[in-house]
Amino acid sequence: MNRKHFTILALFALLFSSLFANVNTVDAEAVQGSSVRNIETNAEYQNGTIPTPIGGIWYVWINVSTTQVIYYSLFSDVVNSPIINFLGQRFQVENDTEVFVGNTLALIEVYNDTSGDGIPQANFTSGETEIEYYLLVNSSVGYDVTPIQKFLEGGIAHYKWAFNYYTIDGFLLFPEDQPGQGAAYVTIDHLYFSYDFHVVENVSYVKTSFDIGRITEIQPAGGEPPVSLDGLSLSLLFSTVTISADPTTAYVNGEPYNSTTAANPATATCSGEIAVKTIKAYEFLLGESYNLTRGETVETHETLSEAAATTSIPQGAQSRISWMLAYFENNLNISDLFPSASGIGGNVNLNCSVSAFLYRICYPVWDGLMIQHDPTCVAYLFSNLIISEFPSLIILPLFMIALMLIVLAYRRKHLAQHPTTSSPKNEVHTKI
Repeated sequence: MNRKHFTILALFALLFSSLFANVNTVDAEAVQGSSVRNIETNAEYQNGTIPTPIGGIWYVWINVSTTQVIYYSLFSDVVNSPIINFLGQRFQVENDTEVFVGNTLALIEVYNDTSGDGIPQANFTSGETEIEYYLLVNSSVGYDVTPIQKFLEGGIAHYKWAFNYYTIDGFLLFPEDQPGQGAAYVTIDHLYFSYDFHVVENVSYVKTSFDIGRITEIQPAGGEPPVSLDGLSLSLLFSTVTISADPTTAYVNGEPYNSTTAANPATATCSGEIAVKTIKAYEFLLGESYNLTRGETVETHETLSEAAATTSIPQGAQSRISWMLAYFENNLNISDLFPSASGIGGNVNLNCSVSAFLYRICYPVWDGLMIQHDPTCVAYLFSNLIISEFPSLIILPLFMIALMLIVLAYRRKHLAQHPTTSSPKNEVHTKI
């Protein structure tokens, strides 16, 4: 493929994005109320379609154990389906405090782990980065849905569904490229997302299974050298949103964390937590292992993850997905989806630049091959658990203070009852 051909394809993708963004702006009001018309919020579970100017949003709805889950995938039967999805959950912690937590796959990145720590180091303020390319999954030739179904496993209800994009057109773009510039045009076999939601007592779990197909074709851009993915790694960047009437804080490795102010662009971790005030409300379990298929062999490797600073994402990469996220935002009105929720409302802001918790799931061994991984999200319903930082920093000192007061009280009582014990050592007492 020559440079002119690649440039036309890339410009077409960007023009397509711009066109859809303009359509969304014009029709946003018409699209806004569609979630109310299409989602039966009193239903235990269902799936269906919310219309958009370019096609639709395929949704899944679950309403059990006083918590609700909403899942969105963008699709189109008019053009090749854009690829983006969102998962959100509304629930309550102690004192009936409302919470909404959501996350979306924002970017797919290809990195060269030159530092040897397994995670991508990137700081676009200083211009230093291990990220070689962004894998822009522009559109898919087709898609398949697996409608939500309810299963009983060990007496526990599981709600399962899936969405599969196949034969995907993509671009390997340089991290800070200009419109029309890139390294190669690629084809990805598939991107398959499946989900399993269940509740055990007052804890809910959403197991997400990622099946990322292998790169089946690489065509370098004209003027660019051939691209090899051998020895390169893959990372998935997720953006999160948390809404509550009370203050919320993200915690990483037991410490408060905010992506917008973090000095370290990459903080290695195996999980992230969300607290409402000091109450543990939500947890992202990101570790464990993943499977990589190399020919006829399935290899198992350790999954790594990191909390990511906003400075590790160039502005250009964020803007490429903002137009698609606008469709979700127009159909993520808290008051419409969760009428019984009190103290929270309005549209959800999915902009990466304002997210307090960005994280990457990292696959150090990739080489352009198929990956399968199953991270889990956990919600603590009606929780009164104190986030892990507070027992060590607050509870222990309070315990020590209480112990000292008890000792002092005992000492005073003992002295009052036995005043002679305080006499000088050499004093002689006469017994009468």
